[in-house]
Amino acid sequence: MTFNVLAQCYVRSTFFPYCDSRSLRWKTRSALLKNQVAAMHPRPDIVCLQECDNYDSFWKGLMATMDYSGIYVQKTGSKKDGVAIFWQHDRFEHVHSEEVHLKGASTTAAAAGDADLADRLLLRDNVGLVAEFRPKFDADVPSFVIATTHLFWDPKQADVKLAQTEHMLAALTAFTEARPGPVFFAGDFNSLPDSAVYARLTDAFGSAYAGSDGEPAFTNCNGVAEDGRPAFVGTLDYILFDTGRAQPTALAPLMSLAEATAEGALPNRKVGSDHLPLVAEFAFLTPTVEL
Repeated sequence: MTFNVLAQCYVRSTFFPYCDSRSLRWKTRSALLKNQVAAMHPRPDIVCLQECDNYDSFWKGLMATMDYSGIYVQKTGSKKDGVAIFWQHDRFEHVHSEEVHLKGASTTAAAAGDADLADRLLLRDNVGLVAEFRPKFDADVPSFVIATTHLFWDPKQADVKLAQTEHMLAALTAFTEARPGPVFFAGDFNSLPDSAVYARLTDAFGSAYAGSDGEPAFTNCNGVAEDGRPAFVGTLDYILFDTGRAQPTALAPLMSLAEATAEGALPNRKVGSDHLPLVAEFAFLTPTVEL
């Protein structure tokens, strides 16, 4: 599963004017998010979270009650959110993991002579995680690699997002050189299916939801336009996979647009985040693993 849970540090009534102030409070939203994650059945083997804040005070303990262990990396700037990977510790052993700081892409941009891009990359504190897991339930099931990230949001800086993507892919390539198992890459890429980022990602990986009826109509629905409709409705989140070593066997259904806009947009009194969780099941050559 991958899920941008909407960090509380980004919640402002001006961003979500259709949502009453009580529903925007962390006490209310955390209860909604808790119920949403706990209601997942069967529970995903692996959970990737983006915009994850309150990790130690909320997410770590909550996930532990559902038999998950986790790793987390926080942004280095003023915003105290980051990304996390949780795994069912009775089913998987965490072998090794590495943090990826995407501002490192500035070095490549500078070496290519693009000082402006290098400077703008240094201003961004986006992060990623790459981790290897070994199944405990069957010695014939190979170890596998999970990666997650949350790219910069601004649609006017597509070159920043593409450079961050290349940096994350380079880190993933280096990590997997001595790890031949299947690779899965999930997160909030802040990029639509017609973007250069999506083209680059799907050149390297398959996209789980694209293989059925195409990418979802939306995974993010927020804001309010002058006509009262959501200011943004689009697909930004993806579960990517190594097509040579895994194939999706099932996808969780997603909320409809009518459901998402019943109270204007997301979040609202019933939904704690402005993003939808994506859940996919994959088959290896042996038993299935859920992400």
